[in-house]
Amino acid sequence: MKVEGRQIDLNIHPQLGDNFKVIYHGGLIGEMFLHNGFWQAVSADDLNSDGYAIYEYNENSGHVDILFDQTVIAQIGREIDVVLSRASS
Repeated sequence: MKVEGRQIDLNIHPQLGDNFKVIYHGGLIGEMFLHNGFWQAVSADDLNSDGYAIYEYNENSGHVDILFDQTVIAQIGREIDVVLSRASS
């Protein structure tokens, strides 16, 4: 996906229900979940990492707040919906 015009690669790991761990460069950056039909996100700092390495943010990467931008959260959520074949028509 593109964030601020730059391509980034995320790995999405399904959890229970509609929860998904979001991995960036091998490290956990947060978790996404559906709440009242809208995608929400929680930072890795606020999670139990459950065996996932926490992503060490590089201040120069420009991706420190990937999961703090509601537009990006919605974009990731749409991609998850497409993969799970539940996108609205």
